[in-house]
Amino acid sequence: MFFNFRYPVILFILSLAGFMIGVAFKVMHWPGGLLITGSMIMVQVIAIIWLIIIIVKSPKS
Repeated sequence: MFFNFRYPVILFILSLAGFMIGVAFKVMHWPGGLLITGSMIMVQVIAIIWLIIIIVKSPKS
């Protein structure tokens, strides 16, 4: 059961790291900061929806 949660949690953690990189780009006014930040927020939303689907469809033991 635990292994079903592995991929969305890893995806969320990696996208959180990417989000922090995007925020650093925005603070330093480098190009592409808004694109990185926005795309990582979308990846986090996808990971959360994926995790919710896994929780809802888990077999009842």
